[in-house]
Amino acid sequence: MHRFSLQHLSDSAVREGMKKCRARERTATAALVAHIAEAEARRLYLADACDSMATYCTRELGFTEDEAYKRIHAGRAALRFPEIFGMLEDGRLHLTGVNLLAPKLTERNADELLAAACGKTKLEIQRLIAERFPQTEPLPLVLSHANELVPERVAGDEPPAQLVPERVAVAPPARTTVAPHAAGRYTATVAMDPATHDELRECAELLGHVLPSGNAGEVIAFALHHLVTHLRKRKYAVTSRPSRARSSSDPRHIPAHVRRAVRERDGGCCTFISDDGQRCGSRTRLEFDHIRPVARGGESTVDNVRLRCRAHNQHAAEQAFGRAFMDHKRDAATERAAAAAGAQVDRDLLVALLELGYRKAQAKHAIAACGTFSADVTLEQRLKRALQQLLPPHQRISRAELAARFGGAAGATPSAPA
Repeated sequence: MHRFSLQHLSDSAVREGMKKCRARERTATAALVAHIAEAEARRLYLADACDSMATYCTRELGFTEDEAYKRIHAGRAALRFPEIFGMLEDGRLHLTGVNLLAPKLTERNADELLAAACGKTKLEIQRLIAERFPQTEPLPLVLSHANELVPERVAGDEPPAQLVPERVAVAPPARTTVAPHAAGRYTATVAMDPATHDELRECAELLGHVLPSGNAGEVIAFALHHLVTHLRKRKYAVTSRPSRARSSSDPRHIPAHVRRAVRERDGGCCTFISDDGQRCGSRTRLEFDHIRPVARGGESTVDNVRLRCRAHNQHAAEQAFGRAFMDHKRDAATERAAAAAGAQVDRDLLVALLELGYRKAQAKHAIAACGTFSADVTLEQRLKRALQQLLPPHQRISRAELAARFGGAAGATPSAPA
């Protein structure tokens, strides 16, 4: 009889045993999530030749990708709101619930929202979130409403629902799944938008003389082969006809022949090696790293350049220049990226208003009058706010009513239009 055979136990003993094991499992889960969160905060995975905490969890702890991400995201939320650890331990909240609630938790609502989710199933928590954070109306309804307000301003025969549809913020698509179904054969399930579907169909039509069958799998294989060839050439300068090496005055410029040689030597993967001799080997987000930094006189030669994933490239920079210095550089880069993203959203909003028939001066004034928005406000919500600014003064809604309708999407109090 093996040690997990429980046939000799009574029914009550089996029930009691299940409850005790479940209690121990909850305690262990809470402790594990806490360790994962702390390890990620300290970036301990870098020293173990892993490019992310997810890689560490799958490689070193034996989790599946879904198990790893669920615990990592729960740990991030629990670091912000430590009461989550206790709720996981005593069973008031489960990991799936934490992951559902995490994007909605703020300093203001965390206590109340976590209390409301206690003891609820996944479906019940989804319903709770839907009640507290209802989705906004579909954009076509907003455009139709705006069209009714100013019918003389909209040009063209396109119906309102067709105006700038590609700029509407939508939910992220389902993850692509690829699974083997036979020796050397895989089945992929891919979600695509109409534009991608049309391009796939056109690709099949253009390849009719090469692939008469028009089989989607063969078309995708053909397209991927040419795409990979193009990307290898752009990133690693891979070519069958290398040209003569050219000099550059930029010390950070890595010549094509150096990129080809480094990729060949490093095998196209991260070269970081941990103290116990394990190599990272990541093949994603690879970067060329100067062993001796350029700022300290390093040159772009084959002997001084290596392949590193982004995480270990940053790790090497911290070792060379200090973590405080690199944190400052990263913060500055984040601010620049956020400013650029905000400018892009404003440009998209301007185009949307112009498509509705508003004059450029009107559109710019409405955008400026909207004030500032938080980063999570969608383009749809911004467009709604801009349309409110373009209404006659007596038809505009107050800022308090706007916040009630759109969940406090607006930022600074807007100025009145001229």
